[in-house]
Amino acid sequence: MSLLEVRGLEKVYSIRGGNRTAALQGVSFAVEEGEFVAIMGESGSGKSTLLNLLASLDRPTAGEVLLAGKDLAKIPGRRLSAFRRDHLGFVFQDCSLLDTFSLGDNILLPLVLAKLPFSEMGSRLLPLAEELGITKLLNKYPWEVSGGQKQRAAAARALITRPSLLLADEPTGALDSRSAGELLDIFQAENREGQTIVMVTHSVQAACRAGRVLFLQDGQLVRELRSHPGEDFYRRVADGLAALGKGVA
Repeated sequence: MSLLEVRGLEKVYSIRGGNRTAALQGVSFAVEEGEFVAIMGESGSGKSTLLNLLASLDRPTAGEVLLAGKDLAKIPGRRLSAFRRDHLGFVFQDCSLLDTFSLGDNILLPLVLAKLPFSEMGSRLLPLAEELGITKLLNKYPWEVSGGQKQRAAAARALITRPSLLLADEPTGALDSRSAGELLDIFQAENREGQTIVMVTHSVQAACRAGRVLFLQDGQLVRELRSHPGEDFYRRVADGLAALGKGVA
């Protein structure tokens, strides 16, 4: 069953002088419930624009983004923030944690905004913190922990709402290889438990953890790879990314 459907998505920006530039052109794909999909492409390919549209942070010029059959562009603005909070989880490269809040309070913030009972907040926080290996860090502040620990807290904040879809934008981009590997292990473990994930990344190492990789070039979806048991998926993904640099679709 398709959880996410992207149909004929286009995004055109007006630039100085009355000119227009197309960031996305006719992008269509679907993500099944429980899939882990990576999106790759060179800088300027439209990856960030696409993710913003999937996150309902921007509106498409044409086309549709449907989550569980609901067209995101048709959700009234007054309800959109609540919809994001209830159905989408976000993990970004810069973590986006509040320095004046402890890690625990940062993680609980979406539940506070949703006005969940305090007892339920605790029942969600502690098992998740243990799973992500940050139980002993909950009372520390973002400036007191490492980049990898901050990113795990950011992942916990995204997951604590039990979102339908987890969106990740270059989540390992600022991490060392060990911390990146630990975060990707978490993503894979959550995916095995049924969490649907869409991740934008420049990293072949990160992308090959997904079951499917979509390649964007000049705002268009030009290639798709699926992982198969026993194959060298890393090499296929690396070759696919290299082909984009050579202008090969």
